[in-house]
Amino acid sequence: MSKDIDLERSYQNPFIGYGYDALSWLVYSPLGGRSALREQALNLVDPKAGERVLELGCGTGGITSRLLRRGALVTAVDWSEPMLKIAKQRAPGVSFVKSELTEYQPQAEFDVVLLAFVLHELAAQERRKALAIAASAVAMSGRVAVVDHAAPESGLIAKSMFRFVHAFEPPSVSEWAKSTFEPELLAAGLRPYRSSMLAQGTARAVLARKPG
Repeated sequence: MSKDIDLERSYQNPFIGYGYDALSWLVYSPLGGRSALREQALNLVDPKAGERVLELGCGTGGITSRLLRRGALVTAVDWSEPMLKIAKQRAPGVSFVKSELTEYQPQAEFDVVLLAFVLHELAAQERRKALAIAASAVAMSGRVAVVDHAAPESGLIAKSMFRFVHAFEPPSVSEWAKSTFEPELLAAGLRPYRSSMLAQGTARAVLARKPG
């Protein structure tokens, strides 16, 4: 994430993880539920037992623990110590790394690189850096998965939740949510090959791979 002072301060607040979990539960409860969203996203990514997965921006470990249960070998990165504390409790056995996303230096190649609900936090320039790191970390036969907010095209509840979620965010966040994510993946040297809308159109998952 960026080094914006206010953002950095908020993500080091000892209660940020609990607030994040409560808000994400609230937002997705009327949209099929947070658990269902995470399972749908992981079904698309389809991590296999024994695959090496790099999760950039693991937060409180809600997806991390599910990756672990599927038998993946997970390296999870986040810069928020309070969030990592919760994630470590949820997913013991995962290799956790405290690092800002745009400064993380992968030490190995991974079968899957996952960025779930993190890129919307970044300015465009830093999103490009994060995606470049993802591209450098994924194996030639692997896949990069981006899961993030999307702008629903229909549904009163879905549209209302989208407006609620983005009411307090800078315009760049809703602009990213209204995009397909594909141009920035292409700019990072990745070729999108599958996309799916989740949670009644309020989230989008895109898979990409290295060309060749």
